[in-house]
Amino acid sequence: MEQNARVWIAALRSGHDRLAAFTAGASPDDLAHPSMATEWDIAHVLSHLGSGAEIGLATVTGAPTDAPEVWARWNAMEPAVMASSFVTADERLVGWYETLSDDQLAALQVHLSFLPAPIDAASAAGFRLSEIALHSWDVFGALDPAATLAPDAAALLVDRLPMMVGMIGRFTPRETRPARDTTITVTTSAPERHYELELGDNIDLRPPTGMSTAGDLVLPAEALLRLAAGRLAPAREGGASITGALTLDELRAAFPGY
Repeated sequence: MEQNARVWIAALRSGHDRLAAFTAGASPDDLAHPSMATEWDIAHVLSHLGSGAEIGLATVTGAPTDAPEVWARWNAMEPAVMASSFVTADERLVGWYETLSDDQLAALQVHLSFLPAPIDAASAAGFRLSEIALHSWDVFGALDPAATLAPDAAALLVDRLPMMVGMIGRFTPRETRPARDTTITVTTSAPERHYELELGDNIDLRPPTGMSTAGDLVLPAEALLRLAAGRLAPAREGGASITGALTLDELRAAFPGY
């Protein structure tokens, strides 16, 4: 996995600039439009990203913060303020990363409440990039049926996916997965990667073992990322195809989203 923090920060910048450009031209109707995230309109997706940026900056700098208070304050904003405030808050977070020297980036240790040990700058930026990339798709996908994850983000995030799938497996119920244990091969494009995906009592995405599998899933890397995040809806499959023991509907059920 890419560990150069500057590469991750550059992808955060491009993701920020893309959403900031959207908000600059967004109409009230755009902001009120249902997003691809269940129960949120586009303004509330931007609010979620903005509050996340505020909390994220406090986390990486070690500043005290009260997450429920932050969420309540953002939720009380008017839609247009949610959008403009997202741009301001996210600029602060991305700009903070950009001002760090190489030595400061190398020394950075970030404590996240859901992880047992501190993580480095590249890993911390990676968690934020995943959030920005997926929720950006929630915005752009609502307005454009052909929208995909940003290519620079997808190229980085796909190599974090085995770790993320393992985390997903620990937090999703067994009954969402096929009743039988099934392992399939997964081949992605843009970039090309090869995995095995095990679904059943365990959920695991790993390098190929060379053992025979029960089917083959072929899809762009960005579509695999959306699948794992519960965003590979019918008609939004990005050219995914599957043969063998499972269907795309069974895969969607195994990854209900977050």
